[in-house]
Amino acid sequence: MNKKELERLPVRNIEVTEVKIYPFDTTGIGGNVKAVASIKLNDILEIKDIKIVYSNNGYFIQMPSKKTRTGEFVPVVNPLNKNLYLHIRRKILDAYKCAMRKYDEKINSGT
Repeated sequence: MNKKELERLPVRNIEVTEVKIYPFDTTGIGGNVKAVASIKLNDILEIKDIKIVYSNNGYFIQMPSKKTRTGEFVPVVNPLNKNLYLHIRRKILDAYKCAMRKYDEKINSGT
């Protein structure tokens, strides 16, 4: 199966079963990371350190990466299927927006 065929396969039997959001706003130091997320897929695989980033084009996720000896960052986890990536992104960004709404409500209520 070539890359184009793999990208178009529907996501079957892979579900994001848990999302945890850890606010980590780096705006104050000139960064654009808003939070870090951890997810579980089918309650059998956990992926940590997924960054939620804000840019001029809106929010996106950045999968975990590591720094090479040359200083380049390369992905450690990379969904090869575009539909799976979009599913993961939607679940994470929905959870992030919900967490920020709850945080705002808590701040505004004074508790």
